[in-house]
Amino acid sequence: MKIPNTLFFKISSTLIVTLLLLSIIILASTAYFVLVPVGKRSADDLAALVVLSAQTWIELPPDTRQDFEAELMTAHNIMLLKAEQSLEAPVQLQFYIYQRLLQQALERRLGETAEVTIGADVLRPEWILIDIPMPEQLLRFGISAERIGARPPAVFLAIAIAILVLAISAALIIALRLTRPLALLSMATTAVGRGEKRLVPEDKGSDEIVTLARNFNRMSHEVSELLENRTTLLAGISHDLRTPLTHMRIALELNRDAIEPSLLSGLESDVEDMEQLLKQVLLVASGDDKKEQLQERDLVMLLSTLVAQLEGEWLAQYPDRKSQVEFQPDSALSAVWRWPLPQQTLLRVLHNLIENSLRYGNDSPITVVLSKYDDHPLISILDRGPGIPEEERESVFRPFYRLEGSRNLMTGGSGLGLAIVRQLCQAQGWEITLHSRVGGGNEARLLLGRS
Repeated sequence: MKIPNTLFFKISSTLIVTLLLLSIIILASTAYFVLVPVGKRSADDLAALVVLSAQTWIELPPDTRQDFEAELMTAHNIMLLKAEQSLEAPVQLQFYIYQRLLQQALERRLGETAEVTIGADVLRPEWILIDIPMPEQLLRFGISAERIGARPPAVFLAIAIAILVLAISAALIIALRLTRPLALLSMATTAVGRGEKRLVPEDKGSDEIVTLARNFNRMSHEVSELLENRTTLLAGISHDLRTPLTHMRIALELNRDAIEPSLLSGLESDVEDMEQLLKQVLLVASGDDKKEQLQERDLVMLLSTLVAQLEGEWLAQYPDRKSQVEFQPDSALSAVWRWPLPQQTLLRVLHNLIENSLRYGNDSPITVVLSKYDDHPLISILDRGPGIPEEERESVFRPFYRLEGSRNLMTGGSGLGLAIVRQLCQAQGWEITLHSRVGGGNEARLLLGRS
């Protein structure tokens, strides 16, 4: 069983253990220093009264013994009888602790050799019977349960249950009051990290929590404004750049016959690359389209179709490359695995990942594997390229960061592909990680459905 690593669990468990240990110490100290001494004194007093009554009864004339028995019953609620035969065996009563203390006190007063038996009568279960062997007669004393009254086991059980309930309740309430504002703030920060605008209540909790919430809301508002301004700025730049690009495309089309074919092809390729770069910059600036609806799709069919399509497009664009893309569903999966997902977002993420492997895979075969991890789809893209150093695996997700220093789109790309992948995955609550392969190469793992 996995122990939760949440702040609520750590605080509540620490408080519960601390309160329970403190309660155990208090109960043990109370029992040892208060209850046991009081019980011993009470048992010793009762033993002294019983032994004194037995000795007095023996010394009295026979005709006055009946009056003594009545007085003993009236004054002390103790019944005195002449027993024909001793109790068969000691019986463990509900006052077991007190019973042991009483028997020890009686034996000390009568002598260790005296056989004192304490038991009960099925006809009178409310009475505790004590057999005292005297020289002339076996006397049986009956003491009512009401006279003893004390029930240490029941008291300890009631106190233990009360302490347990109060300790757990208090610990959970304290932990909840401490962690609930932090949990709300954590969810809000996650939403802000995905590009959403999220505010937390400013009128609940202590002064420190209110101040923290107020500062967070101000920061969230500033971040939201910054993202909106960035999107507006890049959209304006993109629009302004597309206008001269359109003019260039028209000019090339009008002067197609006057331009050398090789030069014309290079110019058209440059214009196309610039337009693609503008699209990617806008995608990074605006983020994922969060309005895309989730739809159930067959992952096996979707991935096999995408792999075949990307391999064809790549070979058509770069006919001199020998890269192949293969799809391998895990053997443990069924032929059809339907999963709710934003299809266009997933295709865009996989397109960038597979294209990245094709670009840096040294013309080695690319394998796309579909498997299951914690009942969630895990898509792995494997290549045999040079790989990514461990210290660079987070940096490559930054916009315009490239391991290859040139600006050649064929060898270095635009530096936006993995940045777009990370942004789209964060918006959907997916996990994207990079790993080294045994024998060389890189493995990109995309885990769907986890935040």
